[in-house]
Amino acid sequence: MQRFETHVFPSSTALAGAPVGSRWLPLALALLMAACVHSPQAAVPELQPAEVHVASPCSETPSARAALQRVGQELQAQGMVLQASCPATGGGWVVQVRVVDGMKASKVVRGPLADGHDVDMGTPAGEVLAGAESAAQGFSPDVLHNRAWLRATMARHQFENTPDAWWHYALRGAAPVRTADADLAAR
Repeated sequence: MQRFETHVFPSSTALAGAPVGSRWLPLALALLMAACVHSPQAAVPELQPAEVHVASPCSETPSARAALQRVGQELQAQGMVLQASCPATGGGWVVQVRVVDGMKASKVVRGPLADGHDVDMGTPAGEVLAGAESAAQGFSPDVLHNRAWLRATMARHQFENTPDAWWHYALRGAAPVRTADADLAAR
C-alpha cells in the first residue's frame, strides 16, 4: 500500500488569530514572487549607453564622441557604463567606469564590484591627487590591473592615456588643447 503525504497550507481562518502583520505576509510574498517571475529584468538595473558630457574643446570632435559611444557599448556588454566628460580646460576626456552588473564586470575587472559604484582605480576620476598619475605605483594588484584594463580598452578605440592621470584620455591624432588656448577661447 502506497502512502501519500499531504501538506496543509494555513487558511485565512487559521491565520485569523495571528497578528495583523503575519496575516498579510504570505500574500505580499506571493505578489513579490509573481512580479519577479513576470518581469525578472525589473530587478536588474537598466544599462545605459555611454554618458558623454561635452564642453567647448571637445564639442568639435564628433569622431571622439563616436569612439566613446563604441567604448560604452563594449563596457555595457561587460556589465559597466562609461561616464566621460570634457572639461573646458585640460584638452582631453575625463573618464570613469561604473559597475551595473558585478557578476559580468568580475570577468574583466577586479576589486569590490558593487552595482552602482565606480571600478576601483585607486583615486577618484577627475581629481588631481597624488597617485592619479598614469604610471603611479604602490597600489594593490587589483587597482593596477583595472588601470591597465582601462588603458587597453580605450586604446582599442583610438584613445591614448595622458601621463598626468589614469582617467585623462585624448583621441589619438587629435591636437592637444593647451590651457592657454582654452582660456583664450573662453574670452
